[in-house]
Amino acid sequence: MGMIKRHCKRFNIPGTTLFYKKVPLFWGKRRYSEDYFPVLDMSRGGLKFLCNDRMGPGDSVIVKLTIPGADEQVEIKAIVRWISRNREESYRYQTGVSFNSYGSGKKDNPLSILSLLKTLESEHIPAADLID
Repeated sequence: MGMIKRHCKRFNIPGTTLFYKKVPLFWGKRRYSEDYFPVLDMSRGGLKFLCNDRMGPGDSVIVKLTIPGADEQVEIKAIVRWISRNREESYRYQTGVSFNSYGSGKKDNPLSILSLLKTLESEHIPAADLID
């Protein structure tokens, strides 16, 4: 199996951070992480961030993004896809998540989040790079 080609352009908004929480399999409320963590890059389809917890591929999480210049924090449902040791000393792991699909289903993210990500993408990716 080869690597899956990314369909979404990645971009980086310096200063973007997130809180996250794992979604429990059954019942019970989970709290967001006490600390916020740096987002390394993001796209419409997911993001990569630094953290100290080792999560497993397939874990369901909700990330609460704080984007400099945005009016409010954004909550996005996602799935952990991969995790790797971080070479820097500051955080133990790099974690990659893919966002759940956009729509009106119970596990979907609202379409308003997709439009926000498209707007951010257009502001942070040079126009020449957006042409496929």
